[in-house]
Amino acid sequence: MERGIAFPCCLSVNEICGHYSPCPDDSRKLENEDLVKIELGAHIDGYAANVGHTIVIGGKAKDKKAAVILAAYDSFIAATRTIKSGSTNQDVTTAIAAVCKEYEVEPLQGVLSHKTKKHLIDGNESIICKETPE
Repeated sequence: MERGIAFPCCLSVNEICGHYSPCPDDSRKLENEDLVKIELGAHIDGYAANVGHTIVIGGKAKDKKAAVILAAYDSFIAATRTIKSGSTNQDVTTAIAAVCKEYEVEPLQGVLSHKTKKHLIDGNESIICKETPE
């Protein structure tokens, strides 16, 4: 049975939004209150399982960082509750926008969630995190 890496291990720190794999020359020491997102993925027989986890160095976020973490989590919950038979991708985007408005933060432009299938982690059907005129 075929198995292996579906998505490389990435460490995104603070303002770096995602999919960042630093070169050895780009390394830096993590500091207290740094926000770190860890992502990776594996596959078995072409079916991918990707995971991401956010941690705060020192264990506690304050102010805007705390609001961003809570907004991301609550947006995820709102999105998963909205995805059901009869809903549209725009319904999910609207739910994300409503949560972010409550926390006074902005969802990130250009972030997509894709429908996956065997041997494909970024299918054509997608949900956009933030609607833009473009």
